[in-house]
Amino acid sequence: MSLELRAPHNERLSLELPVETAQLGTPFNGSICAADGRTFFIEHNIIRLAENRQSFDTLAQRSNHISITAQLYEALWRRHSISLLSGESFSLNEEKKLLLDWTGPISGETILDVGCSTAFYARNLQGYEPETQTVALDLSFPMLQKAREKAVTEKIDLFLIQANAQQIPFFNDTFDIVAMGGTLNEVSNTIQVLTEIRRVLRSNGRFFIMYLLKSTQWLGRVAQESSSLAGLHFWTYKESKKLFERAGFTVDRIETKGIVAFALLS
Repeated sequence: MSLELRAPHNERLSLELPVETAQLGTPFNGSICAADGRTFFIEHNIIRLAENRQSFDTLAQRSNHISITAQLYEALWRRHSISLLSGESFSLNEEKKLLLDWTGPISGETILDVGCSTAFYARNLQGYEPETQTVALDLSFPMLQKAREKAVTEKIDLFLIQANAQQIPFFNDTFDIVAMGGTLNEVSNTIQVLTEIRRVLRSNGRFFIMYLLKSTQWLGRVAQESSSLAGLHFWTYKESKKLFERAGFTVDRIETKGIVAFALLS
């Protein structure tokens, strides 16, 4: 089944994405063209809707565009980060279970992983219910390359799109489920990203997000203040709820583990 995109340069134009791009076991290269002639390229199944020369949102985001970061991200940092940040034992398998239990993907639904990095959420959501259609979106091409590599190993089919979360290239009410893991702390305009997610989420959709709260410990506060120089943002529990509500979401549930928070929004 093909996928319709909203052209990033003109929101009134659409782009038809061939289903073959999601069949990651078979390398696909080519291009797609909008009605006004604007062409976007597909490189090894990755749809490149972002400009090659980026002015990165924050220094924290810039690090994601380094190949070594993509290679080590899930195997090293992501595997242990929640336990390190929360001070509690919490594995990737436990996070996967929380993601699937809270979102409950069903056959025929469409799913978006925003700021996907190596597409941990997208791979697990699509793997849980193969009769869904899942998109993994990130601004970092190296991260998407690693996501493709992992998906091929796991025999998971996904649409991989290089695009900016502040301008999600889909029309209103496209997705039943949106997931985001850690990206919200890195972007400079959080309300714009949340509003974009609200726009593409259907009225009965579910939004699963993992993010970091402000530390209540003095050492943690010092570390977070230093991190703010790289563009990272943190919120208190109450501030995060107000932020979600301001973007038009209802907070269905929040679970915290130290400074790590998981929320289900609708």
